[in-house]
Amino acid sequence: MELDFSKIDILGSPQKPASEPKEVNHSKPLKTAKKPAEGKIEPQAQALQRKADNRQKQIEDSARVLKEYQKNKRLTNELVTEITKGVQQGADIYDLFLKAVEALAYATNDKALHKRIRDNLKAIYGIGLKEPRALELEKEDTQKRLERLLQALNNTDRVEDKERLKKAITAHQKHLKALQA
Repeated sequence: MELDFSKIDILGSPQKPASEPKEVNHSKPLKTAKKPAEGKIEPQAQALQRKADNRQKQIEDSARVLKEYQKNKRLTNELVTEITKGVQQGADIYDLFLKAVEALAYATNDKALHKRIRDNLKAIYGIGLKEPRALELEKEDTQKRLERLLQALNNTDRVEDKERLKKAITAHQKHLKALQA
């Protein structure tokens, strides 16, 4: 059995056969209003400049982070040395503990850790459990605040501010008396 494809040939275009390749002229110049040197150089230069600026910013940020890390590492090593000497000399355990927490704060870059632990230590062991050294820490802090309040009272001129400062001074003095009892 033979197939007849003659009907299909009649359907095709009579001018050009389907198998004839199209002619393409690749030698034509590109249609641009600008000269080749003026093409997309400006946007490329801007993109390269942005990349360079971003890279420079990353380098500066990395340098800043490295500098802070090195400072924290140095401070941590100094505190470890102080803790070691303190243990050998029989220093107060609360002071050594607070130095260890400070070293940990530098190592973890948690600036608020030392203050939180110190405040908790004063509240729980000092006020709550009446441990002498923790109470002493609370007294020292309260006394420092009281001195700053007294200095502020002497430096202010407004009547409203003086009244507020006097109330704060009275509260600090009562707190100091309660700690001593």
